[in-house]
Amino acid sequence: MTWLERQFGQKNTSKEEDSKHDAQAVEEQMSPGLTGEYDWELREKAGMHKPPTLPEYMGFEGEYDANGLAKRVAAAFDKDPNIKHIETLEIAQDGGTIILTGSVPNRSILSHVEAVAAKVDGTKAVDVHQVEIKAQEGSFR
Repeated sequence: MTWLERQFGQKNTSKEEDSKHDAQAVEEQMSPGLTGEYDWELREKAGMHKPPTLPEYMGFEGEYDANGLAKRVAAAFDKDPNIKHIETLEIAQDGGTIILTGSVPNRSILSHVEAVAAKVDGTKAVDVHQVEIKAQEGSFR
């Protein structure tokens, strides 16, 4: 089950879904949010709506979606082969802030998840204070 299905009960029907899932393709498809770069195609679609949709509330086609940013972050997680199978995190949003809750096996994975979320257009902050670092069963410290 994908992040988008698990979190929001829907499949990603955007054109990006069919693209390659290797790390380089993932990097090219995601527009940095915290770094100030934008997803111009999505923003153009949002601009067609009156009034234009704010970046944090843009759905996959630029339409208003109260969970638009969280859904696009979930879609970005699905595209990343290093984190697409993590099932112990939940995604929420508060305006332009992505809030992650749950657990991850180590700090490295948490840092990677945080970096992917930060690159989605409209992300102003990523809150990981509610994420616990838990070693997976059967692993040794």
